[in-house]
Amino acid sequence: MVKAIDYLIALDDGHGLGTSGKRTPYIPSIGRQIRENEFNEKVTLYLKGELERCGFRTLLTAPTDGDTPLKERTGLANSRGADALVSNHFNAFDGKFNGPGKDPEGPSLHIYCNDLNDRRLAESIANYLKQGTKQVFRGIIEQNLHMTREFNKAAVLVENGFMDNEKEALLMINEVFQRETAKEQARGVCDFFGVPYVTEKPGGGIKPLEPGSDGVSPDYTGKRVESIYRGSEGLDFYSRPTFNDAYKAGTLKFRYGFSAVLRKLRVEGAYMYEVKNSRGHVYYVTASPKFVKVKGAGRETAPPSNPDPFTVSVAIGEIRVMGVTQAAIIQDRPDRLNSKNIGTIARGRTLQVTGSVRGKNSSSGYWEVIYDGRRAYVTGDYGRYTAY
Repeated sequence: MVKAIDYLIALDDGHGLGTSGKRTPYIPSIGRQIRENEFNEKVTLYLKGELERCGFRTLLTAPTDGDTPLKERTGLANSRGADALVSNHFNAFDGKFNGPGKDPEGPSLHIYCNDLNDRRLAESIANYLKQGTKQVFRGIIEQNLHMTREFNKAAVLVENGFMDNEKEALLMINEVFQRETAKEQARGVCDFFGVPYVTEKPGGGIKPLEPGSDGVSPDYTGKRVESIYRGSEGLDFYSRPTFNDAYKAGTLKFRYGFSAVLRKLRVEGAYMYEVKNSRGHVYYVTASPKFVKVKGAGRETAPPSNPDPFTVSVAIGEIRVMGVTQAAIIQDRPDRLNSKNIGTIARGRTLQVTGSVRGKNSSSGYWEVIYDGRRAYVTGDYGRYTAY
């Protein structure tokens, strides 16, 4: 019998948050431009949740806000043996709003030339995209693109509309459209692998506990949770509410943790916390007081521009120092001209990464790293990123 857990799906959110040119024209009705990655990241994370609910394992090829090189994205997906890849984008034509009836519109699915597996996956997804929000369907297009050419198995790049069509541009920040698109793509992936689609249930089929029902104080919501486990292998956390190793998302070292507890769940005869990290990604970790401690007032939003340097988020990968003669400087804030140097890291050495930020006075931004147990920063040019 075909089981979803047997398959790993690579998910790619096209371009970085600050990638030059990847944004809409100015939109008077909202008083700003919309960056392409505002849509790409959201729909990719919703797709991740959809697929994991159906039983698939998932892999994010570009988990930071930076513009991860295409070679690194496909290299990661291939090295982990992913069985399919879906890359989300939003198209553009001439970078101008020309008015109703004058701008191109609608989604298209892009595959590598003469690749039958790519085409089967694209057709499966297209069947559902056509049923959603009314758009002009532009078809399945064969094209020599890196993401579909270099990935070893079935891959599709989805252009979900046009950024320079004002009506479709506003769909980019419409949560209903984002979730609908993710669901349509998930149903297509399920059909491609012959796996049943699992309809979402309130709470994902896991009932949150009533306050105090576990016999302890219910005041954990919104607070920081950190590992008190001293084992060298670290404390496991998961991408869905289960203790199944197939959904292990990473490990926490002693005193590392998550910035906010969302709720407490009864899972497989034990308790878990549903938590959120500083980038807004949701994970699950044991709630056993033998392994974790809830402390302090947490936040459920991204960290402030000048965050508490001792509040460390969970590592999502690591950087290897490069682009320097001997060593890179480690700073206490993402501002190379107005920061304190707190150490150095030699060329070729690695540091755990919790994310990336734009910061100030660096066109490449900064890697947010863990250094000596605290939050610190390294200039973006000086690190080659590898996801966990």
